[in-house]
Amino acid sequence: MALPAKPTAKPESAAVAPDASRVAAEVLSVVPDVMNAIRMGMRGNLDAGLSVPQFRCLGFIGRHAACSISDVAGFLGVTLATASSMVDRLVRAHYVSPTTAQADRRRTELRLSAEGKSLLDGIRRGARADLAKTLSDASPAELAVVMQGLAILKARFVHD
Repeated sequence: MALPAKPTAKPESAAVAPDASRVAAEVLSVVPDVMNAIRMGMRGNLDAGLSVPQFRCLGFIGRHAACSISDVAGFLGVTLATASSMVDRLVRAHYVSPTTAQADRRRTELRLSAEGKSLLDGIRRGARADLAKTLSDASPAELAVVMQGLAILKARFVHD
């Protein structure tokens, strides 16, 4: 009597198709390390006169033109007085341009000056070069997969 044929093994991708919970766990596992690499790249490219909190402040203002000092304080998790002092230093360094809001003359709107935008762009360029160096030994196929994953994350999380 012949023995029944052994079942063929399923391809690994079919055997362990990830669900949203598993993917979420992997994102939570990997993203902090990626963010740390980004932070290190940014810090390594900071101008000598710019602190990390000031850099974070500039980045926030760059992403949220016309934000207020209160918005900056909320983002940085500091008091209004601390945010005001930090913004004042950035204004004196000509990185931030404050203007009075037309709708509410008591509100100051913050925008990056040309110098502030140039500084921020330079820091980001340096950090991008650092990340590219880390990724440089990945194969084109691996880089394509990363880009596909990033496109999916962008579609789910980035809302302009």
